[in-house]
Amino acid sequence: MSITISKSIGEGNSDGRLYGALAYNSSDKWGGVQIKGVKFSPVAGTPAIQVGDSTTGWTALYTDKAISIYSTCASTSATSFEPVLFYTTLTGEAQTGGRVRAFMTANVALGAWSNALKGEVTYGASGRTTGLGSAICAEMTMSAGTSSGTYAPLEIELNMGASGVTGTATSFMYMSVNDAAATTFDTSGYIMDIAGVSVGSGKVFQVSDNSAGHALRIRVAGTAYYMLLADASD
Repeated sequence: MSITISKSIGEGNSDGRLYGALAYNSSDKWGGVQIKGVKFSPVAGTPAIQVGDSTTGWTALYTDKAISIYSTCASTSATSFEPVLFYTTLTGEAQTGGRVRAFMTANVALGAWSNALKGEVTYGASGRTTGLGSAICAEMTMSAGTSSGTYAPLEIELNMGASGVTGTATSFMYMSVNDAAATTFDTSGYIMDIAGVSVGSGKVFQVSDNSAGHALRIRVAGTAYYMLLADASD
């Protein structure tokens, strides 16, 4: 069924079909509008979609969401299901960035946790991944063009300002095993799983009987330990 909207948009035009749809009111007889698709062609330097700005932000309750997307996909295809896609192509020489950024600023004492970006996967009683499952996947494809520069699928930066302190314990990485079956991981899990390397002299996975000359401090279960390291002179 198609409906032709002929009335104008106007302030105070409470019975205008399009105005009533855009100015959604649950008590209004039109109730809202359903759109199959929307395409934006923004002007350079202007956001296609913007909620608030840097000086007047959106004041929200903790339950509010600027955008909520709930997706269900029953397809059995091996093609990846991606309900949200950010695809960026960089064509300018010496550009930087090209990223999707989640930025959080705090100037108060927060509670038990705070994150700028979180990826979470829950496997139900019958859920599993036949291959490799991860909450966040960092993937990089190298080419003949990557003959210079430094590359890593995962970059971790800890910025310590002039007055920065380390709190109770600060580290480059924090790993925790949680919930009732954590002891199962204690028995059969691994701290790290590295694939695609082979053992040998001059390889990433070295063959060496050198004595340790250095160490890296780590913390396990609240206790400091030292990972022994050796260089060619040891």
